[in-house]
Amino acid sequence: MSHDTPPPQDQGRIVHEVLWSEALPWWLLFRAAGAAFAPTVVLLALLGGLATWAGWSIADSLRLSGSDPAIDAILDARGGGGPDLAGPSGSGVASALAPSRDALPALRAAWTWLPKPAADVLELVVIPFRPTSSLRQMGGALARIAWFVLVWSIFGTAITRHVALKLVGEEAPGILGGVLYGARKWVAGFNSVAFVLLGIVALSVPGALLGLLMRSEWGLAVAGALWPLVLAGAVVLAILAIGLVVGWPLMVAAIGVERGDSFQAISTAFSYVYQRPLHYAFYAFVALVVALPACAAAGLLADATSTLALWAASFGMGHERTIAVLDGLRDAPDGSWGIRALAFWTGGLRTLLGSFGWGYFWSIATAAYVLLRHDVDGTELDEVVIEEPGT
Repeated sequence: MSHDTPPPQDQGRIVHEVLWSEALPWWLLFRAAGAAFAPTVVLLALLGGLATWAGWSIADSLRLSGSDPAIDAILDARGGGGPDLAGPSGSGVASALAPSRDALPALRAAWTWLPKPAADVLELVVIPFRPTSSLRQMGGALARIAWFVLVWSIFGTAITRHVALKLVGEEAPGILGGVLYGARKWVAGFNSVAFVLLGIVALSVPGALLGLLMRSEWGLAVAGALWPLVLAGAVVLAILAIGLVVGWPLMVAAIGVERGDSFQAISTAFSYVYQRPLHYAFYAFVALVVALPACAAAGLLADATSTLALWAASFGMGHERTIAVLDGLRDAPDGSWGIRALAFWTGGLRTLLGSFGWGYFWSIATAAYVLLRHDVDGTELDEVVIEEPGT
């Protein structure tokens, strides 16, 4: 028998299909990216984005900003701005407390890969944990963060619920159904963050008491001797803080997929983040790669819509009038009512495009949660809790 002849039991067998869900389970991320284009997801993300903007605008009017001009002026004199826990990027303050700046300088470049809305939110999250932040900065940042978490506990949960049901082929709720679901579950989403933050605050009390001693030189000497113990205790704070920031999308997804409570969301998110950190990092990397063509497609559609609308109108306006209108759009605040109206609707299209990013984020978070649940717990990828327990 020739070595090229297949065994008798293999003769006549034909591969009819490949189960990509089993061969490449992370292919689910691509399906989730497609779900981000669904009108329901885009509109839910738009409502969440508008609610976030409205709340932060009110915070600005009440002067609840996350910045203190006096402190910022001192820090800016020491170095440029940046999302550092220790202080501004490039400053001596940051270098003294950020070992990774010198040991792993390449990590700083990864920040530039993040979309601007995500980078802005992370910079806001850093402020309360920065040693150089004033009480005004901390209070303003915490007020904004609380509103942000509240808003996306509603709309993020609604999006994850919609996407989860779509991924398993079930009927998903529309905009109203999604908002109602998020409104019923927002307490669980909000408390999942609040409980971890309370734990961080409680564990920081011993450090605060030591800080009282550090107001004097002899107390600073005592703290220097005890600092290894402080660093060891701060590892727990770091685990909680990193788990909260990195695992928050999984907490919201857990509530959307499992219809669970805040304690279930916290336990599953921390479990998945710290048991499968490389898996989570890989899924995040794939999500960033997929985001490029996804956002490019959304941007192309938005640009084409805006351009072709004026292109069609230009046949009636004529060349000279079209140029005048375009010049007016560049100085819209000082233009006529018509120019301001055109600028308003163009800005609305820009806002809608920005909202697509949030819809994409929560769609990918849903797929990442399902994949990590499969990796850690062995749960099937197509398992979603449909009905409330006991109903």
